Amino acid sequence: MITKRRKQVLDFIADYHERKGYAPILHEIRKKLKLSSVSTAHFHVSKLRDAGYLSKEKNK
Repeated sequence: MITKRRKQVLDFIADYHERKGYAPILHEIRKKLKLSSVSTAHFHVSKLRDAGYLSKEKNK
């Protein structure tokens, strides 16, 4: 089960990646979704990654 807020984070990341070809930085996620801090954005991204919704790629 995914929370409403995490769905918003996931949708923003997916849309951003589709438009720009790379994922947004945490500050952009915080700003767009009006989160209280970058660490809150990091928390949601980490939970999405742990649940298998996101994966982290090595820098190319």
